[in-house]
Amino acid sequence: MGHTLIGKRFAAACCAVVLVISFGQASGSSAATEQRTLLVLGDSLTWGTAYKGFGNVVPQLQALGTFEKVIVDGVHARNISGPARTSRNGVKTYKEYIKKGMVPDAVIVALGSNDLQQSPKASFYLREIRELLKLIGPRPVVWVNVYRSDSPSYPKRSATFNEALLDATSEFPNLTILDWSTELTANPKWLAFDKLHLQPIGYRARATMYVQAASELWNILVPPPTTAPETTVVETTTTIAG
Repeated sequence: MGHTLIGKRFAAACCAVVLVISFGQASGSSAATEQRTLLVLGDSLTWGTAYKGFGNVVPQLQALGTFEKVIVDGVHARNISGPARTSRNGVKTYKEYIKKGMVPDAVIVALGSNDLQQSPKASFYLREIRELLKLIGPRPVVWVNVYRSDSPSYPKRSATFNEALLDATSEFPNLTILDWSTELTANPKWLAFDKLHLQPIGYRARATMYVQAASELWNILVPPPTTAPETTVVETTTTIAG
C-alpha cells in the first residue's frame, strides 16, 4: 500500500452514531472460521454517511459480503487527538476499543476536518496523524483526506493537512489515502449551507467511496485467489526395438 486511492466521481449533522453490525460469514473467505472486523472511525461527516436518510452506508457495506463485523463510529466535532474527551478524540476512542478487546482487522479513518481549527502547521497535523497510526499498528488503513471552505483560511489548511497525510505514507506503508478533497472540490454542490457538512447527494457519494475503501482493505487482508495455469499431461509411448 502506501499510495493514494483515487475515488471515481459520482444539512449539517450534530449527532453521534456507533453502529456495530455483524453480517455473518463472508463469502470467499480463505479461513472459514475467521471473523474479520472493519472499523470506520470518523466525525460528523461519517455520521451523515451512515445516517439512513443521507449516505446509508451500512447496507452497502453489508452487500459486499466481506467483513463479518463493521463498526461505524462517527461523532460530531471529533478530533484526531488532543485534550478532547474520549468520544470526541480519535486516539482515545481507539484505545477504548483496544481495552474492550475489539481490535479491528482494518480501519477507515475519516478524521482531520476538526483539527484544522487547532493549528495551520503541517508539523502539528503530522504529529497527530502519526499518533493514531502508531496506535493502529500494522493493520491496513485507508484515511480519507479533508476539505473545508467555511473560513478563508481553511482551504489552505486543508491542503497542508493533506500534504502531511501524504508525507505519512513514507513512514507507514500500510496507509492508503482516499482523495475526498479532489472529489469535493470538483462537486461544490455536494456541500451544505455551512460549507462543511454535505447535502444528501454528497453523503451518498462519500458512502460510495467508503465502500470502495472497504473493498480495497478486504483485498489486502484476503487477496483474491489466482487461477493456477492448467497443466497438460501428455502420455508418451516408448517402443524398444528388439
